[in-house]
Amino acid sequence: MDKVAVFVIYDRAIDEEVLSALGECGVQTYTRWHNATGVGSTGPHQGDTVWPALNNVLMAVIEPESRGKILERLRALREDYPYTGLRALAVPVLEMI
Repeated sequence: MDKVAVFVIYDRAIDEEVLSALGECGVQTYTRWHNATGVGSTGPHQGDTVWPALNNVLMAVIEPESRGKILERLRALREDYPYTGLRALAVPVLEMI
C-alpha cells in the first residue's frame, strides 16, 4: 500500500480545530468540501431551519506510517468536543494519478 486517504467528516463549527490538529500531524495538503449535509450520531445536519447545522468533509492522502498519529489526534479532538460530530476513516489508495 503506497498511500492512505484519511476522510474527516465533522461539524463545521470545529473547522479551525480540525485544521490545526491535522497541521500538528504534518498534514499540509488536503481537499475540503464545505457545507455537507447528512445524518449521524449527533443528529441531522441539513442546513435548513429545522436542522441548521452543517458539516465539512476533508480528505488528505498521506503516507501509511502517518495514519496512526493522525487518527489518535482526531480521537483526542473528538474527546474535547463530545457533543460535536467528528468522524474519521482511513482507506487504502489503490491507484493515484
